[in-house]
Amino acid sequence: MVVRWMEAWMGDDKPRIHGKANETHCVCFAVNQLKALLHQQATKESEVSPSRRRNVSPLRSSEYEEANMPTVYNLVPIINDQSQYIHHLEAEVKFCKEELTGMKNRVQVVVLENERLQQELKSQRQEEAMREQTLLDASGILQNSWMPTGEDSGADETAKRRFSQGNADAVKGPSAGEAEKWKLELERLKLTYEEKGEILESQLKFLRKDLAEYQKNCEDLKERLKLKESLLANMSNRVGGLCLKCAQHEAVLSQTHNNVHMQTIERLTKERDDLMSALVSVRSSLTEVQQREASAYEQVKQAVQVTEEANFEKTKALIQCKQLKNELERQAERLEKELASQQEKRAFEKERMRTEVTKEREDMESKMFSLSQNIAQLEAQVEKVTREKISAINQLEEVQNQLASKEMDVTKVCGEMRYQLNKTKMEKDEAEKEHRQYRTKTKRDLEIKDQEIEKLRSEVSESKQHLEREQQKAARAREECLTLTELLSKSEHQLHLTRLEKDSIQQSLSNEAKAQALQAQQREQELTQKIQQMEAQHDQTENEQYSLLTSQNTFLTKLKEECCALAKKLEQISKKSRSEIAQLSQEKRYTHDKLEKLQRRNDELEEQCVQHGRLHEIMKQRLKQLDKHSQATAQQLVHLLSKQSQLLLERQSLSEEVGRLRSQVPCRATQAWGWRGGLRAGSPTRERGRLCEWGFFAFPVSELRATGEMPSGHSGQLVSWQGLCRLCPGAVGDMGVWATGLPSLGSWRLCTRTTVDSAGPH
Repeated sequence: MVVRWMEAWMGDDKPRIHGKANETHCVCFAVNQLKALLHQQATKESEVSPSRRRNVSPLRSSEYEEANMPTVYNLVPIINDQSQYIHHLEAEVKFCKEELTGMKNRVQVVVLENERLQQELKSQRQEEAMREQTLLDASGILQNSWMPTGEDSGADETAKRRFSQGNADAVKGPSAGEAEKWKLELERLKLTYEEKGEILESQLKFLRKDLAEYQKNCEDLKERLKLKESLLANMSNRVGGLCLKCAQHEAVLSQTHNNVHMQTIERLTKERDDLMSALVSVRSSLTEVQQREASAYEQVKQAVQVTEEANFEKTKALIQCKQLKNELERQAERLEKELASQQEKRAFEKERMRTEVTKEREDMESKMFSLSQNIAQLEAQVEKVTREKISAINQLEEVQNQLASKEMDVTKVCGEMRYQLNKTKMEKDEAEKEHRQYRTKTKRDLEIKDQEIEKLRSEVSESKQHLEREQQKAARAREECLTLTELLSKSEHQLHLTRLEKDSIQQSLSNEAKAQALQAQQREQELTQKIQQMEAQHDQTENEQYSLLTSQNTFLTKLKEECCALAKKLEQISKKSRSEIAQLSQEKRYTHDKLEKLQRRNDELEEQCVQHGRLHEIMKQRLKQLDKHSQATAQQLVHLLSKQSQLLLERQSLSEEVGRLRSQVPCRATQAWGWRGGLRAGSPTRERGRLCEWGFFAFPVSELRATGEMPSGHSGQLVSWQGLCRLCPGAVGDMGVWATGLPSLGSWRLCTRTTVDSAGPH
């Protein structure tokens, strides 16, 4: 029965010790986690700050390539709130310090409670002894149910490996290489955020596994309590397997045992209540520790996220300010270039239009002079013809005789003249058609030009970017005007040629008429008729030429009007361009003022950044102090744990020595009855233990009463030894316990002897 109490004590004490060790392990894990997070944040800030300073200094003089950034006024509250963020971080650091001190105090309280419980259990073990034989058969079941598995240690090892891998991944973060572009830095920041997320996920998994382990331990304890309650309930009704004499004694003294059973039941219920209260307190402390750890972890995580977001927003604001500066400078330069180019183009177009107008005026004056000369020549020719007519009338009498002989020649000449006149008429019609076609073409071209000019106006009013295209179109239109003027000059040249041909024909006709007048004076009447016909044709040609001149004059007036309209349009366009240039100059001044304001604001922001950098350095120093303090606390915890392990080893060594001393006392067997059980010690995660076996020996009561010690003259006979148990190195070796006050055995006393050896019993 004493062995059962030893087994119960070891079975209840070991999970309790294991729970305390788990609590200390959780505390150490939380401290290491905080240290790793703070160290990682400090390294990342030290890596980002020099690269940021290197990239900011050259970018002040260079131009940014990106555009469409937000204004600086949106970034001012973010930078002003950094002081609040820093105060918040300081408050969280203070809270973490207080939590660490509270955790230390709790760990010390837990260690003291563990020692107190161990002492109480030792005193109970020494004072009390079980007097019942019915619970011996159920101890094997309890032993099998109390065997712990290796899942807890495996889970702890896997969690530690994952935590170490997570810390290694966090330390392996992005290197502090010299980055020349901000895109690489943004990618690195993304990678760091992803790695942090993975680390936090692994930590959450680890904490979940710890919670699952604690829940399993609680369930195991509940099952043990249920088994104990069931055993206590069935204890009064069950009777163990006894020998004949013991059974007789049990039957005789069954009434005397009832009071003893009731006392043991009450004592066991009290012990159960104490154990339940201790278990509830341990559970509450565990839950509180877990909640504090979770809250501290979340607060540290939030603080790290807040600092990272503040740094990221600060860098973003600086980048946007400098991009706005460079963009405004670019726009100013571009506007100045556009103004210069437009002024040059305008001057060039003015000179060109002046030269074109002067040339057109000179051409028109020359044309008018040539036409006046042609009219004078025609008048002189008319006078000559009248004189020749008079001479011809005088010579008609002489020519009439020759007309008869030369009628055939005249008819031939008339046919040729008619043919030539028809040719001239056809050529004149073709020239008129060509002139009409040219006129329609010019009208269409002018309409197209008007449409294009309207389109150009709309495009100029809508956007500044299409100015060059419109100017190109205007240049094309001008080239087309030049081509049209060239075509007009060609047509005028053709008309001049036709006139020259006409003059040559008239001269040839006059010469032929003179020859015919000399040769044939008889055909005077026919010639007069022909002359009248020629005069009528001449009048028609003169009328046609006059109509052509009038049409040309009207065309020239129209061209002049169109030129004036184009000049007015150009003046309007120039006025619009001037107004736009004035607006652009105003915008330039406004942007220049904005740039000055932004530069001032940027200087203020740089000063604030310097101040924030100093505050960050102060915070880093404080965090280093906290690291040192946490390291000291961790060392203290490790020292306490080492002391606890030494005390446990000393206790085990003392128990081994006591067992060896008791095993040296000889025993003598008088009665054969057996019991089978097992003793469990150590944890499954320790190294390989040794086999533990024990048996029962019986001795006469008279000898024991006389001496009070183990009889030396009797050699104790081992009734039965069975059962195996794993013990950790340095655990209890040999153990001997005397059982006193067993009235059911009569004159016999029970002695238990345990021997530890892998070979067999001694």
